[in-house]
Order: sequence, then structure tokens, then C-alpha cells
Amino acid sequence: TAGHCDSPDPIVNGHISGDGSSYRDTVVYQCMLGYRLIGTSVRICQQDHRWSGTTPVCVPITCGHPGNPGNGRTNGSEFNLNDVVNFTCNKGYILGGNARAQCRLNGQWSSPLPVCKVVNCSDPGHVENGVRQSGLRYPEVFSYGVTVAIHCKRGFYLLGSALLSCQHDGRWDRPIPRCLAISCGDPGGPPNAVVTGSHSWTYSSVLQYSCLPGGLLVGNTTRHCQEDGTWSASPPYCTGVSPGICGDPGMPPHGARLGGEEFKTKSLLRFSCEAGYSLIGSAERTCLHNGTWSGTQPVCQAVSCGNPGTPAHGRIVFSDGITFGSSVAYACWDGFKTSGLTTRHCTTNGTWTGQPPDCTVITCGDPGQVANGIFFGSEFAFNHTVTYRCNPGHLMEPPGHSVLLCTKDGTWNQTKPSCKVIQCGPPPQVHHGKVEGTDHSWGSSVSYSCFHGYQLSTSAVLSCEGNGTWTGDVPKCLPVLCGDSGSPGGGFREGNIFSYRSEVRFYCHSPYLLVGSASRVCQADGMWSGHQPACIDQAFNNCRDPGTPAYGIPIMGQGFQVGNKISFKCRKNYHILGSTTRTCLENLTWSGTQPECIAHSCRQPETPSNVDVRSMDLPTLGYTLIYTCQDGFYLAGGSEHRTCKSDGRWSGKPPLCKVPVDVFSPNSEWSGFYEYLGKRLATTFTVTGFNATSGRVNVTLLETSGVSIRLSGTYKSEENQLLLKVYQVKGPTEHYYSKFKNDNWAIDGHVTAESDQRTFVYQGHIHSKDFGKFHLTRQGPVTMAMDPSNPYTNSSSVAAAILVPFFALILSGFAFYLYKHRTRPKVQFNGYVGHESTNGQASFENPMYDTNMKPTEAKAVRFDTTLNTVCTVV
Repeated sequence: TAGHCDSPDPIVNGHISGDGSSYRDTVVYQCMLGYRLIGTSVRICQQDHRWSGTTPVCVPITCGHPGNPGNGRTNGSEFNLNDVVNFTCNKGYILGGNARAQCRLNGQWSSPLPVCKVVNCSDPGHVENGVRQSGLRYPEVFSYGVTVAIHCKRGFYLLGSALLSCQHDGRWDRPIPRCLAISCGDPGGPPNAVVTGSHSWTYSSVLQYSCLPGGLLVGNTTRHCQEDGTWSASPPYCTGVSPGICGDPGMPPHGARLGGEEFKTKSLLRFSCEAGYSLIGSAERTCLHNGTWSGTQPVCQAVSCGNPGTPAHGRIVFSDGITFGSSVAYACWDGFKTSGLTTRHCTTNGTWTGQPPDCTVITCGDPGQVANGIFFGSEFAFNHTVTYRCNPGHLMEPPGHSVLLCTKDGTWNQTKPSCKVIQCGPPPQVHHGKVEGTDHSWGSSVSYSCFHGYQLSTSAVLSCEGNGTWTGDVPKCLPVLCGDSGSPGGGFREGNIFSYRSEVRFYCHSPYLLVGSASRVCQADGMWSGHQPACIDQAFNNCRDPGTPAYGIPIMGQGFQVGNKISFKCRKNYHILGSTTRTCLENLTWSGTQPECIAHSCRQPETPSNVDVRSMDLPTLGYTLIYTCQDGFYLAGGSEHRTCKSDGRWSGKPPLCKVPVDVFSPNSEWSGFYEYLGKRLATTFTVTGFNATSGRVNVTLLETSGVSIRLSGTYKSEENQLLLKVYQVKGPTEHYYSKFKNDNWAIDGHVTAESDQRTFVYQGHIHSKDFGKFHLTRQGPVTMAMDPSNPYTNSSSVAAAILVPFFALILSGFAFYLYKHRTRPKVQFNGYVGHESTNGQASFENPMYDTNMKPTEAKAVRFDTTLNTVCTVV
């Protein structure tokens, strides 16, 4: 089949739309979701049975590694389409921005890289009667890792931790301590003495001593409470007034005295303290002759256990001091627990009982993974969260339950969610078309195809995305358009609809006769059935003037005989669509389709001969001209389709449609028939000589009667025309070859290629009385040789170059005269009217010759009133 292509190459990770493989059919390559196309998406089946271009490839859409946030990291190892990465911050930093990003179709991440901001603790506050030191500049910002030291003012002692640290969760590791006033305790009162002064025993309190009447104070009259929690000096006492008798020295609080109640000379008193108290002063005292006691009055000082401290994640809820007999009670923060004792006591040896409680965080345990999902978070302790995310293509149930919080009672605040597979519903249907693809799961895609005679408005692909919706524009299946069928000159058309299955009918006004198809139907391939009709006058033996398309250059010529070819061109900034060359057929109609001139932003491309031109807007390529060689010609060079590029130029090169140069190569054989006296007679001829440079052909024609005829002529490859004249006839008797002895006997015809592009036919007319048509088919293959170039210039060509302009002046002037005085049949043609133009130009070719023609031939190739065309005479 002409132009039939094999199945197009498959594409990995993609699919092909379009199932045609005939000439000019197109296929569109598309990639699966997650891949992008490298190369041309559209390929066209060409005349050489090959698909245009090369097979594209589908490569994964990748976004690349997004980088790591400062003081954080990116979790994830896959960075292709729909892959998700998660961002986490180092300990002590909090995420600012989106915690996750997804790779999108445009190769970009869905959100920018987040920022990890350092965690700040709130201001711990100031301690009454204390001083806070942090080493920070004003204003103080208590970031993760910052420590604050607390010490108390003079006269106060610290209860709690002196050093606080800001933790990663924005909380201080310990509560702020307290500064409590230092107390010296009960000083006691000596017997027969009066104590006056402060009613409190705190730091800097002063006591004043005096004796009752008749007594004498021995010792200091005042005492004050010191910073170390002891009273200054020793307690005084009162002595009697009688000689040899000492006064009662008294008994220290929390102490005991041995020695009786008589305080005569040499009386001995021994002092001791209760457990938990230390004796300060003289343990023994003796009554002296002068009525005073030896040594100093002892004091029972309570043992101090010191600051009990505050455990991490705990606080002091009760304290009545730090000396013997005092107690302290602890409690853990919310979300923490302890298995130890929470109360401690100050013992007699100056130590606290037990150990501070160990407050450990309450944990809720690993909540576990979910099917088709993942969770983020590695800490399952109090106040921490884990976040669940479903894999692409799955939906969370119930919605909004993605974050679980560990509560203070050791349980998660809610049950973990589940991930349900997302399914899209049936995709939208289109009239006169169907959906291609049955997978409706998330991430899948479907395309559309149209029924016979309809075409897609766009090559749409719908993808199942999001929460189960189809994304993409739904196309329409529009009827194939065949374009305006035109109306024959001298006639009219019924029907103005040019879409698929539409029918138009043609009629001729009297006395014209309709030649061609009386009715034409728009077919599924966008072509009209049948042949373009024409209205001809039976008495008229020429084709009618086809007219000049709007914005075209007028055709210049004196007649349109059977076999004549005309070429069309457009004005500047217009390009041609339709047939660039048309031939007057034997039924007095023109081959091909009447061209039209189309304006376009791209500069005007060259107008090739012997081609039909159509245009298409192709995906990724844009506006494209598609060239088809006319029947009997093959693509010998150039491009089969040309695309308007962004710079205003056309891709590729203009096509060259022709018959092979060496179709008459030496020893090639042709067989067929010729008509004589209305009968077909079999004949063959063999090419005996061929000059590729000059185009000279020598052949020997053999008849069944045994007649051998030698002929010679010049093959004009540009017109594919060969005129052969007899120079020798041989035969068994004159009876058989007398009919060939006419001096003007000649074979005149054209070479065309059959639709298979491999068989060549030489056909035309024999110029002699009683002879008619001939039809010869070449036997065997032909090498597709190109035109030879002339590598040299001889003296005759130089002379011709000098003389030709003079002949050109004469011939062009004569041609212009004929053009101005030409006559044309007054027949309407589809709204186009032939008109004159002082700057028009056209090619006019006449392959038919008069039977009285001599070997010398004259031919006007082009008429141009600007005298810029060379006309040659051979």
C-alpha cells in the first residue's frame, strides 16, 4: 500500500495515541504520570513508509534533592514525581514553614525549604530577695541551652536549684527557687534575766539582756543573729550579790544540765544537747570564788542539712526549713512520674533522708504504623505528637485525625487513623467518542479517541489526582471537516455544510455538461469523495481557466489544452495550500485541487512543483505544512513537512517531487501497447543509450511483426517528458513497416510513477496519421538517482549567456503582446475572476506537440513583464 508504515516504535513508560499507519496518518506519543517526554510527540507516516522523526523517550519527572534546612535535615531518598520528603529540626529547634513537600509535575517541590528556629523558654522571673545572672545582653532571650544562676541576698538562704537550663521543649529543667530568711532559732533566756529586743530570730535581729533587781549581769548585754544562722557571742547570766555564791547560768534550749541546783564555790555544772543539736560553748562550768562561772555559756545549735535541692522535672511543694527536724515534700511536673519517696527529713547527722525523687517522663508507647501510610515522630512521651500521612493515592479516615498527642495519663488522645485507597469515579464521556483506559485508581490516566469521522479538539489526557478527581480538560469529538468543496464555473452547488458525512451536489447551467462527480460526500479522512466536477462546453476542447486564488499571482497563458500544466504562486507574505501544479485532463477538468493563498506570520516558503499542500496545528510542533507529491511523482529530496519556527523561518527544506533521472537507464526494457487504426497492438522497446548529462535517449522498438524501429530524443527531467523521433526502420518486408515511414512519426509522452512508487509508466500520443495513444511500463527496479550537475562550462554556453538576454527582450515583448490580446471564455468560477497584473508571473508548460513539428523546438518557460526571466531557444 502506498505510504503504509509499520507499527510505530513503542515507548517505555508511555503510550501512543492514534492507530492509523497509512500515508499522512499521525500518532501522538504521551508519557505516563510521573514522566516527561524528551523528543517530538507527533510522528507522521511518510511516503517512504517511514515515520517522521525519531522515537521520543519518557524520563522520570524529578525535582532533585531539596537540600537540608539549617539546624535540621530532610527525610526521604526518592525525589521523583509525587514523592514526598519531610523536614525535621535538630533538638532545640522548631520548624517554621511546611513540614513536608511533594514533587510536582513541573519538576518543582510544592513548598520551599522551611527554617528551623531555635526554641525559646519564657522568662523564668525574678526571685524575691535573690539575684538572677544569665550573662545575656538586654533584652534577654532565653534560647535552648541557656542557663540562669540564682543566688540569694545576705540574710537569706536558697531553697531549690541554683542553676536553671532552658530545655529543647521550651521549658526550664527546674522550677525557680526561693530565697528564705535565715533564722538563728530560739536564743533562750537566762534565769533572773530580762530579754528585750526583736520578736523575731531572723538575720540581724538584736537581743538585749538585763538582770532582775539584786542580780548582776555577767557577759554581753546584747546579741544579734548572724549570717551563718547563729547568735553572736555567748548568752550572759545573772549572779547573786552574796560572796561565794554564783548565779544560775541557765539551761540552753534543747539542752540538759547536770550538777544540781546549788551554785556555791567549786560547784560543777555539765551541759549537753539533744540529738540533732550541737553544743557550742563550754560543756563544763565551775563556780569561782568571785561569784562567776568559768568558761562561756553553751548554746545548742540545731544541725543544718543544707539545701535539699530540686529534682529535674520536679518541684518543692512544702518546706519548713533546712535544720534538724525540718521536712521537705516534692511533686513531679505534669507528664512525669516517680516511683520513689516524695518526702525527706533532716536527720541528726545533718543529712536528708533518702534521695530526691527521680521524675521520669510518662510515655504512651509506640502507636504503630498504618497500612498504606507512614508516621513522623520518634518520641512517644508526654506532650509529644506523632503525625500520620497517607501514601499518595490514599485518603485518611477519619479526616483530620492525623496528629496524636501523648497525654499525662500515659495514653494517646485518640486512636490512629487508617489510609483508604483513592478511586476516581468513571471519567466524563464524550459524544461520538470513547474513553481509552480502564484503570481509575489514583495516579492512573485515561485518554480519549473519537469514532470514525470525528477528531479530537485537543489531545487530552485526564489524570486521577487529589482526593479522587479527574484533572485535565475534557476534549470534544468534532466532525472531520473537508473544507469548502468549491463550485464549478458555469454551474452551482447545493449544500454548504462541509463536515463528516455531509453531501454536496453540483449542477451545470445549460448548455454546459457536468464532468466529474455530481455529488461528493465528506469522508472520515477529511477528503471529499469522487472528483472535483467541472462544467464544460461540449464544443470546447480546452480546460477552462481555473482562475487565480485571492492574493495569488495571475496565471499567464493563451490557452489550456489537454496535457498542459499550470503552476500557482502566491503574493509575498502568503503561502499556498492546495495543488501547486495542475494538469488539464482529457475530460477537460484540472487535476488536483484549486489552491488558496493564506496569510501567516512566518515568511513565505518556496513553492515547490507537483505537490499538494495542506496545513495542520500539531501538538508541540505548532503550525505545520504537510507536502504530498502528486500522482506520478515521488519525494526525491527536501522535507515532507515544515514547521513555522519562533524566528519566522520554516524548518527543513522545500520538497522536490519528480521521477528518477535514470528512469531511461541503458538496457532498461519497457512493454505495453500502442493504438493503430483503433486497435491496441503489443510492443516493447529497449533503451540502447542514455546520457545523464544531456538527457539524450536512444531506444529500439520491436513490433510483433518483426519490425525494428530506432528512435532518439531528449528526456526533459524537469517536465518528465520525452519526445522520440524515428531515425531508422527495419523489417521483413515493406508491407509491415511502411506505416512507420512518415518523416514526422514520433512518440511524445510523459513518465509517471504508479501509486506504489516502484512502477513507472511512459504514456502519451504517437504523432502520425492513424496512430493514437501508447502506454509502456518499465520492467525491473529503478535506482533513485538525483539530477547530475554540469561540472564544466563550454564556449557555446558562454556565447549563449551573452546572446540570451537579447532573445529574452524580443520574446518577452512578444509574449506580453499575446497576453494583453488573449481571449478567455466568460465563465464564472467560484467567485474567482481572472485579472491582469503588470507584475504577474506564472509557469506554463505544454508537453503536447503538433504532428508537423520539426526537430527544432522552441519553448517559452516563463513570461515576466519585468524582463528578469531568461527565455532559452534550443
